[in-house]
Amino acid sequence: MRTENALKYTIDTILTVALGYKIDCDVYNYSEKNIEIVLENENINFLICETDDFQELLEGKLSLSSVSAFDNYSKIPVVKMNGEENLYKRSESKITINFDLLSLPFILLSGLDEYLSEERDEYDRFPYENSICKKYDLAKLPLTDEYAMLLRKIIQVECPDIDIRPRSFTITPTHDIDDIYRFTGPFKAVKSILGQLVNTGNIREVLLAFRFLIQCFSDKRKDPYFKGIEKLLEDSRANGLKSVFFFMAGNSSAFDSGYDIYDENLKEVFRKIDASGMTSGIHPGFYTFRDIDVLNEQIRRVAGATEKRITHSRQHYLRFDRRKTFENLEEAGIQTDYTMGFAEEEGFKCGTSHEFHPYDLKNDRPYKIKEKPLIAMDVTLSMYKKYSVSDANKILETLSERIKRTGGDFIILWHNAYVYREVEFYNKVYLEFLKKNI
Repeated sequence: MRTENALKYTIDTILTVALGYKIDCDVYNYSEKNIEIVLENENINFLICETDDFQELLEGKLSLSSVSAFDNYSKIPVVKMNGEENLYKRSESKITINFDLLSLPFILLSGLDEYLSEERDEYDRFPYENSICKKYDLAKLPLTDEYAMLLRKIIQVECPDIDIRPRSFTITPTHDIDDIYRFTGPFKAVKSILGQLVNTGNIREVLLAFRFLIQCFSDKRKDPYFKGIEKLLEDSRANGLKSVFFFMAGNSSAFDSGYDIYDENLKEVFRKIDASGMTSGIHPGFYTFRDIDVLNEQIRRVAGATEKRITHSRQHYLRFDRRKTFENLEEAGIQTDYTMGFAEEEGFKCGTSHEFHPYDLKNDRPYKIKEKPLIAMDVTLSMYKKYSVSDANKILETLSERIKRTGGDFIILWHNAYVYREVEFYNKVYLEFLKKNI
């Protein structure tokens, strides 16, 4: 799996983060122990752990050392080669990097652990518990980006003629529109509100839900889920941010609401999104992640409703098959995916907060599609982890600090359903996060 092509891909990805732009390099030499490239007339030799050690690394059994990050912000794990303590050494002919900066990033970027595993949760997703992120406690650490910054440090000292264009920290709010109306009938309305009371015990928010219910009798646009879409759009616009809204177009099922993508009230929403310079994308339904035909049909419907070409996507429930879904998305004309994150754990599933091309392990080449990895999601914070407002703020601040240091993009997901259903969390976590970091 760790072929010459795969290692070259990893170097290209890390260099793009390190330099701030894509640069061409050629492989000069490759073996089981190293890969040497030529970069702007400089030879850089990357030492890598051998096959047996790589297998142990993949299984979470290889002992790692720790070194200071590029700015001494924290300690980061590394595989040291040949007992070397220094990051690199310079000879007349080349720069040799003494830590394996390629193997762990390749596993993270390619999802090799997920690709090889048969472990799945109740929703047929690869569990965080079985990931290399869990095995080496990497979820809160953008390891690929940290390694890129180490490489940048070497280049700044040893290759001063190579241009470096550091990227600035950005935030991209994203919103999965799983349903457009909460109250679609009296029975469902009462059941929904009573369920909220049982689950949260928050009388104030339950009374707010009843108020919305009464208002909906005269105007469906006052439904809290529909108003949630408008509120998300308004708050992004007020903060100078460009949201991506993912809409569904599947049939009703146990996991899909089956709302009408051609609903009359949505037409004005699509117009406002477009007028604000924001993006409408596809939120493919629960059963699409291995079915190209169903995926294509749903993309066609969203394109018809929005009157836009659909090129952005995030899978419903974050359901993804590393052996199939990227291939299907690419074939369906999707250019950018936003699915790569764990539902049950916030952080850096791919080891990076930068856009990158995923790797096609079957064909030993990068995909054309780009991935914008998901960093944090509302339901991860409030439901899976059950954080308090204070704890949620702290973890988002920790993640944003680490992204700022490497000039990445904080992709955050907030559902329209949790704008007025968890008002305190929305105001004191999501909006406070935006205000602190723009």
